[in-house]
Amino acid sequence: MSSLVERIINWVSVEPTVGLLMLLTSIALFGSAFKSYAETAEGFWPWLKQLLESIVRASLGAILFIGLMWAFRIILNDNVATFYSTHGSLSDISRSSAQTIWGQPHTQIELTISHSHEIEVKEELPREDLSEPPKYKTVIEREYIPQNSITGFTGNVQMRLSEREKGYAFYSGYLIDVALSYDVINDSNILTDAEFTFPLSYGQSLFENFTIVMDGEDLSPKLRIANDQVSWLIKMKPHQKSKIDIAYASRGMDYFYYQIPIQREIKDFILTLTIDRLPVSLLNYPDGVITPKEVTPTSDGQGSVLVWKFDRAITVAGMGVALLPPEQPGAEVLRVLVISPYALTLLGAMLALTMLIWGEKVRFLDLALLSAVYSVQFLVMAAISDYFFGFWGSMIVGALLTLFLSYLLFRTLQNKVLRVSVYLLVAFFTLVYPLSGMLAELAQQNAFNTLVQVGMILYIVGLSLHVNKREINNK
Repeated sequence: MSSLVERIINWVSVEPTVGLLMLLTSIALFGSAFKSYAETAEGFWPWLKQLLESIVRASLGAILFIGLMWAFRIILNDNVATFYSTHGSLSDISRSSAQTIWGQPHTQIELTISHSHEIEVKEELPREDLSEPPKYKTVIEREYIPQNSITGFTGNVQMRLSEREKGYAFYSGYLIDVALSYDVINDSNILTDAEFTFPLSYGQSLFENFTIVMDGEDLSPKLRIANDQVSWLIKMKPHQKSKIDIAYASRGMDYFYYQIPIQREIKDFILTLTIDRLPVSLLNYPDGVITPKEVTPTSDGQGSVLVWKFDRAITVAGMGVALLPPEQPGAEVLRVLVISPYALTLLGAMLALTMLIWGEKVRFLDLALLSAVYSVQFLVMAAISDYFFGFWGSMIVGALLTLFLSYLLFRTLQNKVLRVSVYLLVAFFTLVYPLSGMLAELAQQNAFNTLVQVGMILYIVGLSLHVNKREINNK
């Protein structure tokens, strides 16, 4: 019993509108059943027995109502879970597996340059007799010369979106062509050994057409590749200026990121990122990046061109773009299925309250049949949307079937106004309410649900006033 109470409390806290509506409906059912109690027994114990029996009968009705709604919610939730498992069930395991095949998010760290040269240093030899004059030997040591060697940068990255499929889900993948051009200088008066280090994006499975050219010379024979780094050593004359062009093709997932790893004065920096199928309105950025100076659509309007420009700036923040998750198969159907348990409980509660306000007895068999009939719409959508008719076709087929069966179920109601009210409730929760799942923005969904709640309150109040007025006129 305590477990049931905890579940009800949790239900009210997670879904307060539905939870409170269900509790109020249960209380109304209990009150409607209990008001028929009439004190006919003589004596205390017969009276108490009769009272307890009336309480039990009234309680059973309220419990039966909650149990029915809960049972069909379980069916619809299971329908959602089954559909989701084969239509975009994103998971960390599947994502990790896709990344091992296609590649991880592509992070390109800037080229770094270290200048050094060899110098002669006199080193004192050890002496046994400290009274003797010191003796020295000449040794060769390497002295590093700090300097900011990158005087200009132009980068062009062409990104072509290529969604990756793993299991039953799609992940945001892409292909990239990268062309980076660095203007470098030996800003010293001496001949230096310049060691260049170009980091490769960690965890990438493939780099194609990889070339490094310095002043028109292909450096392939001089390159050393290890530990996700490409390095080479070149002698640079005093104040020598050179141009280094690096190009490659690769691929990745989720986001692209370019970063300057250490603080330095950034001069004449231009990075251009062109994305083929990501419009400006859908641009998103990874955490900790600097937004671009310029954002324009591509010539066909389907993509975006992002440009970062710096001059005499200092930053270690990154530049890049984060991709939105691709539309999953059956995403529209899934959005509708997700709200089906919520819609069912609203419909069940509103139907029960409508019956009670009209003074009709709530027949739980009819309520169970209505719940089953209403669930048919979403079971049909989940079953046939992949094979016949698509989203709209499967929804129309399921809705027509639900409406037809509801018509057969309630056509025997004698009260015409009550019958029309029931049909309108079923039509709203069958044709209109499920489409709220198509609203993309959370603010729109919240606004729609708020309006529905206001509408339900006005409906109950208006119906109560109408029935009371009718009863007064009949008297």
